Amino acid sequence: MGTSQSSKGPKNGKGLVPPWADQNQNGENKNLGGFRTLFGRFAKNRDSAALKGALGRYSRQVTGGAESANARLGNIVGAGGGLFELLNSGVVNDSKNNPIIDLNSLNGLSCDAAIAKIAHALSEGTEDADKIQIAMNDALVEALDGKATFDPMDITDDVLIETMICYLADSIFIQITMDAGKAWNNAQSAKALQKAENDLHELISATVDNYMEPKLNKNIKSFSKENIIEIQKNVITEVWDEWEGYQE
Repeated sequence: MGTSQSSKGPKNGKGLVPPWADQNQNGENKNLGGFRTLFGRFAKNRDSAALKGALGRYSRQVTGGAESANARLGNIVGAGGGLFELLNSGVVNDSKNNPIIDLNSLNGLSCDAAIAKIAHALSEGTEDADKIQIAMNDALVEALDGKATFDPMDITDDVLIETMICYLADSIFIQITMDAGKAWNNAQSAKALQKAENDLHELISATVDNYMEPKLNKNIKSFSKENIIEIQKNVITEVWDEWEGYQE
């Protein structure tokens, strides 16, 4: 698998910064200032040292460490468990055992339409629905690259692994993007902004891949939803622990 499969950055040349990201969200967090200052320096000149310093501050101060980060990303991690369950078993049921979505019902649809239905069904009603939908869409588009028509038989072990790695990496990217807020405005042009997005996305993807791929690469289809939820939590902890060591 390797990082090359999960760090390609924005699809079709489009920026990954979500257009719906509220620049004022989390503004009440007094710990955002130092993070945003360093992140703004990175956005301005793609200074890798400033980016690592910003991520160090993000892990230590903004999110308050891995345990708090896991709590904050809880809805996203839970939805990731549902995504795995659907792709692995073919169906996700509600609490009354009624199907929420069934892969076989999507067979023959365009991949775009099938992916949109999956992302909507697995995010509906959650506080983080927008973030979950974007991350699921990007992950499935990446993993099913080149497929025009959706076929459940295309969900191989490799596709399953790649989807789960991309989903978690994109989810973390989106959250950091939102928290960076107006610091993105320091980019000197649209092209510079996209390059900075690529750099951030690539770093996050490579780090997530490094910790997650070894946990998934052996008999992934034997895992349960609960196993995948736990793996995601462990990966978040490992990523945050690494970032905590990044100095300015």
